[in-house]
Amino acid sequence: MMPLSRVFGVWLLTAMPLLSQNPAPDDTGLLTAIDYETARLERVVTAVRITEEISLDGVLDEPAWELASPAGDFIQKLPNPEQPSVERVEVLFLYDDDNIYVGVTCFDSDSANRVVSEITEDFNFRGSDSFSVLLDSLHDLRSGMNFIVNAEGAKADQQISDGQYNNDWDAVWDVAVSKTDDAWIAEYVIPFKTLRFSNSPSQVWGLNMSRRILRLNEESYWSPLPLRDNISRLSLAGTLRGLEGIRQGRNLKITPFVTAGVVQTRPPASPSAGFATDRDFDGGLDLKYSLTPSVTLDATYRTDFAQVEVDRQQVNLTRFNLFFPEKRDFFLENSATFNFGAGGGFGFGGGRNLVPFFSRRIGLGRSGTPIPIVGGVRVTGKVGPYDVGFLDMKTESVGRPGEANRIPSNNYLVGRLKRNLLTNSWIGAMTTQRDSRVEGDYNRLYGTDAHFEFYGNRLELDSYVLWSETPERSGRSQARLFETAWRDDEWVAVVGYDEVQTNFNPEVGFVRRRNNTHYNGEFSWLPRIESSDVLRNLIFRLDLDYYENGTTEKVETRTGSFNLGLQFENTGSINFALNHTFDRLAEPFPIRPETPIPTGDYRYLDYSASFSTDRSARISGFGGIDWGEFWNGRLRSLSAGLSLKPNYHLTVDLDYDHNLVNLPNGQFTTELVGARIAYAFNSRTFLTGLFQYNAETRQVSSNIRFNLIHSPLSDLFLVYNDLRDSGGKVVERAVTVKLTNLFNF
Repeated sequence: MMPLSRVFGVWLLTAMPLLSQNPAPDDTGLLTAIDYETARLERVVTAVRITEEISLDGVLDEPAWELASPAGDFIQKLPNPEQPSVERVEVLFLYDDDNIYVGVTCFDSDSANRVVSEITEDFNFRGSDSFSVLLDSLHDLRSGMNFIVNAEGAKADQQISDGQYNNDWDAVWDVAVSKTDDAWIAEYVIPFKTLRFSNSPSQVWGLNMSRRILRLNEESYWSPLPLRDNISRLSLAGTLRGLEGIRQGRNLKITPFVTAGVVQTRPPASPSAGFATDRDFDGGLDLKYSLTPSVTLDATYRTDFAQVEVDRQQVNLTRFNLFFPEKRDFFLENSATFNFGAGGGFGFGGGRNLVPFFSRRIGLGRSGTPIPIVGGVRVTGKVGPYDVGFLDMKTESVGRPGEANRIPSNNYLVGRLKRNLLTNSWIGAMTTQRDSRVEGDYNRLYGTDAHFEFYGNRLELDSYVLWSETPERSGRSQARLFETAWRDDEWVAVVGYDEVQTNFNPEVGFVRRRNNTHYNGEFSWLPRIESSDVLRNLIFRLDLDYYENGTTEKVETRTGSFNLGLQFENTGSINFALNHTFDRLAEPFPIRPETPIPTGDYRYLDYSASFSTDRSARISGFGGIDWGEFWNGRLRSLSAGLSLKPNYHLTVDLDYDHNLVNLPNGQFTTELVGARIAYAFNSRTFLTGLFQYNAETRQVSSNIRFNLIHSPLSDLFLVYNDLRDSGGKVVERAVTVKLTNLFNF
């Protein structure tokens, strides 16, 4: 094997000729650089009040549009930072008593090669020619709402808070698109009821806009941004003026729903027996009300999540818990308010080892079995310099009194408070509580966190301390973290420390790895290739992790990983990694029941290689292979995925995961095969199917969903689920119909 130092040397010598190229000078022969703080102050546009009715048809032909002065002169972030956008953009703003209107003309000299990969709701805007309007209507420089449209009229929206995205947020707004030979035009209508703003008679909002042109791999912004930032950097947004005398009104939204379903189950002990059938009819409602212009109350009764897509299955070859993301709409909205800990998302501290509040603990058992939710309330928003969040939910009891596996009714309470400081810093506190009617059955958590940014967000400092309180688990019940990161356009350096003590027990949270002290470091160099139209940057990355057992205080795991890679302008990439691991087992690890790994010290070296292609292409894919030593044996893993998009109506995603583990006491193989097929009849009607096969359980699962959006935030769902054994015989199947309708007052 070639020594690691030689590999690095060859890689660096190959890269140096590319890295030595300088940016091109301007017409005067001098290099130019943007002062981003000055640039944002110069980006000002004025909205014009109108009385004329606007017809939402994607054609800016009403005389009112001629009253507005356009915003334009977009600046590239990629592929040529600080250069003007190749294609021109003009954006106009109008408003009346109820709505703000945005008229966008995206000029395009090569419309035949315009890229649109899908038209589903909340489409992947990175894979289509698209345009976005981000409004910081509270003008606090840290929160906003992003409204995105692609060249075929598909919609997506995002909620942004302190640099973190909530892509699952859904709002009432609309857009229409038309096309000409040299442009595509988007006409937005965004009700003031959708936004949050003060009662001031004269409004000043933060504003940024971005455009993606896929054939040019171009990403450009109205208020320019440095490479290290994205549109969530609201402190660099421009300004929208001219909004006078606008009001939100009562902003009361009520969404009742009804569901009907049939579930058929075959007893596992009698596979030849008939089905047991259970029929269900239910209903409930969700309510949203603005207590103040910046504080919102959400309430739910008889909460139902029948339309939620099932989880993608995972294979676990570790000693630790797997993380499955939240998918239920009620918990996804305003979820960023309850985020806790590292704000930058670097290294381990920003990862998923510890999440103090994990909403999947409410209404879902450990195995993912639904537990009925009676209802609950949530209050989120801003009060002066404070971000506030409060959640209270109640679940029903499951099982009959006296049964051994009975789950009692539980009440869940979460509180979050953040005091905003400086531009993008804060200190905060959180508490969670779960309790039932059973005496002594409760769990509480208290914590405080802090996040500070300096030097234009290059330097970040994060810390937290948490305490849990559980009967019969006293002492050593803390979790804490300190992490610092330096992030520039090409350099990232992170060092951190975190600890999860023996009795720390957040029952309304998630902990992947318990009872340890962890030290981590990440060092990355991502040099840009200025002279290439194909390569974007090289990747050099070193990760170091050291875990110390919280009881014995001896090293438990020590890992080092070195990564070399290439990032292409079309978002494709190639990566190679070398990983060295030391693991100490104090007790046997049953990686599989028939092949336990005995106690002892283990040192192993493994390698990995991966690639991904242009995600916006009609045919794209990814693949990876891992091979080498694994505990006291060897591991070979293969993962691959293929995405087919013959047109923007149909998307087919196929994925495959294979692991072959050879150990002295035996070998085993795992396989997961998945297929997700999505067909959009139009931007309001969708059919999706998720099909999965797990070779270990020898079962095939299917989840098929039809969704018709009959009006904004009002849906008809038809859902079919089934589970089959390896012979194709149905083990369980269910059909559910759900109808929702939004009443907006």
